[in-house]
Amino acid sequence: MSANLQISRRHLLQAGAALGAATLAGGSNVFAQTKPFVPYSNKSLDYYFFVIQEEAVKRAVLANDWEFQATNASFDNTRQLEQWQSLMLKSPAGIVCDPIDSQAIVSVINRYKSQGIPVAIIDTPTDGGEVDITVSFDNHLGGVMAAQEIIKGLTKKHGSPKGTVLNCFGALQSVAWRQRKEGMDAEFAKYPDINYLARPTEGALDQMLAVTLSTLSEFPNLDAVHAPSDSPSRGIVTALQQKGRWKKVGEEGHVIFVNIDGEPVALNWIKEGYMDGCVSQDPIAYGEIAVEMLAKHAMKKEAVPTGAYENKKYFWEKGEIVAGKTGPTLIIPPFVIDPSNADDKRHWGYIAEKEWNIPYT
Repeated sequence: MSANLQISRRHLLQAGAALGAATLAGGSNVFAQTKPFVPYSNKSLDYYFFVIQEEAVKRAVLANDWEFQATNASFDNTRQLEQWQSLMLKSPAGIVCDPIDSQAIVSVINRYKSQGIPVAIIDTPTDGGEVDITVSFDNHLGGVMAAQEIIKGLTKKHGSPKGTVLNCFGALQSVAWRQRKEGMDAEFAKYPDINYLARPTEGALDQMLAVTLSTLSEFPNLDAVHAPSDSPSRGIVTALQQKGRWKKVGEEGHVIFVNIDGEPVALNWIKEGYMDGCVSQDPIAYGEIAVEMLAKHAMKKEAVPTGAYENKKYFWEKGEIVAGKTGPTLIIPPFVIDPSNADDKRHWGYIAEKEWNIPYT
């Protein structure tokens, strides 16, 4: 047997051994995964916001010609951690996640990072771990800004910041909803003439309906109402309709109505004249930018650079990537959607419903 033949045979044996090992590690034949595999770990599909966020990640991953898979934990933290474990067996080139529990997720982040797998976190920041990029929203500032919009409406109505305001706050286990309430609480605390009613609803439509109805019975001249997310606030709308208070801005009996999120239903309420404004976050930007940073930097074993981030395809256009406690962090600046800009086609609610044709439910 010639030396060249011996070398060729040895190479074939080595390749076969490597193929077998890779097949066992990945749980499937490696020939089926010739592209980088980048999955998305979703916390839930129960809200339109999360559906669109997943769609944004999916489109961005596929645009890079990578393999994609999404998992849905349905707000079950244990399930999300198990799903991360299963995805690791498929040797991902990176992972994107919206965590349910900001602390519990740290253990699996550390496990991924020990294997050299880049991690991108969106929407809900973690409390630890080495994260390659976090893209999220300043929820505390969002609450402050929503309060300020309501205060502007009260001042216009009464000549000074006074009146009765209902905040149908969401489940405080949610970092986002808790921070939104804290921001709103802090802002209204500056105005002693405002009767600020912060009442729990767990972020559920039926509870928002019940709480708003009981508050309207107690305070028939209620001036303003707020929900930390648009979808469950449909319960508020039903209550206002039942009590004859679903009036347009400027009409007698109008209840100032300001939410957070910027879903298609909020865009429609604003354009129809019933909603005063909505502080928007951007799930499309979350997903797209997370994948962008994986592709440009983390999956090339480079650190995501801090500094200005600019992209005019997004309504907010400019942000800043800073050195956060878990790594590079882009906090997308909150902004107010109101009648002056509700028709802008860069709003995520418009893109999701009109361009991506994902019906709002």
